[in-house]
Amino acid sequence: MSPVDPQLNQSFAGMGYALIELGRFDEAIVAGKKALRQNPFFSPTHRCLASAFAHLGRDAEAREAAARLLELDPTFTISGWLARGGQSNSNLILEGLRKAGLPE
Repeated sequence: MSPVDPQLNQSFAGMGYALIELGRFDEAIVAGKKALRQNPFFSPTHRCLASAFAHLGRDAEAREAAARLLELDPTFTISGWLARGGQSNSNLILEGLRKAGLPE
């Protein structure tokens, strides 16, 4: 990963998703926050953070990330995301999105 890559946020968000599936939620948040610093308008980062915060019981932060996701993508639903190729085999990510209160 190059520190000057204009799409570095995508790598960090992807790492965050992988870390969630490994149950390493604190590390997923660190990766998500790095992605956020690179590009605060990249909606997958907010999905990552909403899920990771929810798993840790950090409900206010999970709801904040979910709200920001819905600001960026007002039509977001979990089922719609899955239909568009979302990670249907990512059980922990999906569970976290539901815990964060995102619409089904």
